[in-house]
Amino acid sequence: MQTDIAIKVSLGGMRRVFEAVDDCLHVEHYSVADPNVSLAKLTRENGNRAITTSLGSGVGTFVVAARDSELRLEQKGRVLFQGLMVEDSLTFVEGPDPIAVELQSDACLYVLTFLREPFRGPCSVVGGRFNIRDVRLRDLIGEICESSPARRGELTKDFSRLAFEHYRSLPRVHPLSAWRLSRVRRYAESRLDRRMSLEELADVAGFSRAHFAATFKAATSMSAHEFLLRMRIQAAARLLIGTDLALVEIALQTGFQNQPHFTTVFKRITAVTPRKWRKSRRSAVMAQSREQMADGVVVIEHLPGQPEGFLPHALH
Repeated sequence: MQTDIAIKVSLGGMRRVFEAVDDCLHVEHYSVADPNVSLAKLTRENGNRAITTSLGSGVGTFVVAARDSELRLEQKGRVLFQGLMVEDSLTFVEGPDPIAVELQSDACLYVLTFLREPFRGPCSVVGGRFNIRDVRLRDLIGEICESSPARRGELTKDFSRLAFEHYRSLPRVHPLSAWRLSRVRRYAESRLDRRMSLEELADVAGFSRAHFAATFKAATSMSAHEFLLRMRIQAAARLLIGTDLALVEIALQTGFQNQPHFTTVFKRITAVTPRKWRKSRRSAVMAQSREQMADGVVVIEHLPGQPEGFLPHALH
């Protein structure tokens, strides 16, 4: 893997493309022979507070989630996306204005910016942005990072071409607006410990069940049911690392029917059981705390009070 810069910092500071950095932020800048392309990987591990950074500017930017990442994207003060960006999903934002991203949790994002017009072919972008999900694009971005600078220039064109081809195949449905998503999120966050129907949340958004389901998927690149599952797992993860609650209590507090059901879903999404995840993450946090104390850095160990995300549809 050939990178220009690999940065891991202890406290806040200023670094070129990514302006605000955090004690848990790791940035890799990749060398690309094509001067039209900028590529970087942003990784956050063991984060304990929300942080905001800038993704720089260009005529078009792809943000690819290499894992589930809670974040908020803004451009010129307008919220483009807020919530859980799931693994293998991709967001495209068009326009020269810098994009601000607030990371609410651990994250792994690839940021591919075209400084001039991105290769797209005959394809217009509704609203200058779109969200899609495709494992082929995830695999391709990984191949780009592993390639030589010259090869990266060619592969980024393939990436852009494939992304826009995927976009053209999508139904022409406008995504649910940011303010409606925010309304649904606030409503659902206060009811995370119980079942919620799609009809109930559609009513909160002011749409019919069918229209809400379609616009929600257009906005988040997944079904409402899948999004809710992942949001429940995110909430459970906070309780696993931030409390000593028993697994059965965490399961019930996050809306699962019972502990076995919770364990099954948690393992499907994270590849490990809740018990193993709790043990490994706590060990990592303790090791990080000891290292920072040795360096004279004081860290306040707590988790964000409220997750940023949407919690639609009932868990069946």
